Amino acid sequence: MRAVCLAVGGVVLLCAGLAKAGPVALSATGYGDSESAARADALRSLSEQVVAEVDGETEVRTTIDADGERESMDSRIATRSEGYFEGVDYAAPESSDDHYQVEARLPDSGLVATLDQIRRDLDRDFAAMSPRDLEAAVDRADFGLALAGYASRPTAEVEQAVEAFEAARGDAVRYLDFARITFDVEPDDARITLEDTRLDNRQQQLVPTGVYRYRIEADGYQPETDSLRVNSDTDRTETIALVPDVDAVVRLDAPDCCERAARRVLGDYGFRVADDAPVTLRFQLDQTYLTEVSGEAYYRLQGEVESLRDGDVVASNSATLRQVGESAVDDRSAAVIGALTRAIISGERARTLFQDTNHNH
Repeated sequence: MRAVCLAVGGVVLLCAGLAKAGPVALSATGYGDSESAARADALRSLSEQVVAEVDGETEVRTTIDADGERESMDSRIATRSEGYFEGVDYAAPESSDDHYQVEARLPDSGLVATLDQIRRDLDRDFAAMSPRDLEAAVDRADFGLALAGYASRPTAEVEQAVEAFEAARGDAVRYLDFARITFDVEPDDARITLEDTRLDNRQQQLVPTGVYRYRIEADGYQPETDSLRVNSDTDRTETIALVPDVDAVVRLDAPDCCERAARRVLGDYGFRVADDAPVTLRFQLDQTYLTEVSGEAYYRLQGEVESLRDGDVVASNSATLRQVGESAVDDRSAAVIGALTRAIISGERARTLFQDTNHNH
């Protein structure tokens, strides 16, 4: 048998070459105080040989887990990769003075089986995966790419596996390094443009970290233009209901603070206010004292708005700010009422409610 071996301190650790049973992609010798321990050590040595290739060719990423523990890419793969192998053969153990020695061999057939298993493991929906699972997918693809290089000869199966690993790795890295943005818009047929890209409703879009302008349009509704900032590894859904493009008149039933904020938003969208309008918007804002910290009182703000027609409640919305300092109460109250006003005049139900309110006005 012709073989290339790696020796450290006179002890042969790893060999690759051709065995009598056929082409052997990888082999390694393990040691332990039992046969099972020696087998496990041999398998670990197989993994470490491939991991060394990954570490040499791939930029090392360091992550921090939920407990704040740092974990480098090579240590992650070393831990996981022992479970990647398929079709490993073990030679009969040799023992001496309660110490065991076992050789593990990965034939070409086992290498191909391992590559096939990694391909199946990577055939997943990356969009639905957590950052930790995405990292595992990248590591698995890196391991597969390194392992493919040990094939005794190139085959179509190995080449197809390499192509699949490169594609999967690219997709997983994109989901790790990019933000995910989804627009959930009412009405369903709204036209959504993010910068210069046209999106379908509820379509997930990957974008680098940054600030993005968007515009949303739909027939019979007023267009909405705004911007949003996203960071990598962000999964964000913008839920937006457009305001109908109607010549609407409403009546306000609200305390002074609420009426001012509501009138401002209604005016921005072309809604007029009249005492005899058929639709009433009724507002309520409650301010509840919570505590005092460093001489400043803190309150909970709870706002509610209802739309009524002929005295019947048609729709309602509510919002709560749990802790607001006294110095910010006025501004935050106006913000709550403004948001509630925008919500109550938005969407398909609002279009039906307000489209005929201008009769006799």
